[in-house]
Amino acid sequence: MAERKSVNKYYPPDWEPSKGSINKFIGHHPLRDRAKKLDQGILIIRFEMPFNIWCGGCDAMIATGTTSFC
Repeated sequence: MAERKSVNKYYPPDWEPSKGSINKFIGHHPLRDRAKKLDQGILIIRFEMPFNIWCGGCDAMIATGTTSFC
């Protein structure tokens, strides 16, 4: 299934390579929602904790797989 994800790309009928990339033609940034604040120098990066830890600031436990932090 994963091998098909890279192959299946939709090209609109009125798109031509001379018009630039698909993202430029559609008006999207390649990083999509992660780049909303890129003009302010902010790039959203999400990661998960590989193991349980304790927050040094508020002493809350941050569990494995948690993506939002205190």
